[in-house]
Amino acid sequence: MIDQLEFFKMSGAGNDFILGDNRHGSWSALPLDHLARSLCRQHLGVGADGLILVETSKKAHLRLRIFNRDGSESPMCGNGARCAARYAFLKVIAGRVMTMEVGPEVIGAEVLGDGRVRVEVPAGGRAPERISLRVQDRTIPAYLTDTGVPHLVVFVKDVEAVPVQALGAALRRASETGPGGANVDFVAPSPAPPFRMRTFERGVESETLACGTGATAVAWTLHELGLAGPDVVLLPRSGRELVVSMEHDSGPSPRFHLTGDARQVYRGILSQEALQEVIP
Repeated sequence: MIDQLEFFKMSGAGNDFILGDNRHGSWSALPLDHLARSLCRQHLGVGADGLILVETSKKAHLRLRIFNRDGSESPMCGNGARCAARYAFLKVIAGRVMTMEVGPEVIGAEVLGDGRVRVEVPAGGRAPERISLRVQDRTIPAYLTDTGVPHLVVFVKDVEAVPVQALGAALRRASETGPGGANVDFVAPSPAPPFRMRTFERGVESETLACGTGATAVAWTLHELGLAGPDVVLLPRSGRELVVSMEHDSGPSPRFHLTGDARQVYRGILSQEALQEVIP
């Protein structure tokens, strides 16, 4: 029988996650993809955009395994990494400044205080590229890029008027985005920050209240087009600001840092009843 599992429910600018300590493998007693699907279900589970487990690492202070709501594993999640950094600090797993192994990357993170956390976001080496997509019997111009995971950035006049669920789902699976598809970010140009944005996330298969890698993709695109400087303030659906800072060095893409709140909502214990309901 599996022991009771402690978890933290955390929110990174509106992206919510279940955080657990898997350094001793206690969470791995159940299939993690099934566990993520069960626990992230609204109303029947804890409810979250994803499950993040902290594990040991040979090349960083800790290693993250990130699971989307649908059970798929993700190589990167900006807001999730920020929540994990604060979780590790609160659990005395790491200090305020730490390194985290996330997918193939090792990134730095810093717990700043007042619930804010800054993390590095790796660029996948793909600068924003203008493409055209044919969906819903119309052609939509967009920018395809990679900030740890692929993102499609679409400029709109009014983000509040965008049918994010329907249009995001169609664009997310467009063949032009590649075999795995892409997250879709809608952003409204503005003469002054913050830039309002909304995101449809693959793996969640729905709009989320914020997306850290999405904010980074939008900031990079705005900067490349000359619409923003190296420090970009984004306002996602949650209304909680995210700041993306870019540093240009000799590499093919800038170094990105993502800053925003990462709040502990509550901590709890998963009961045997919850664990017995893990769905295949």
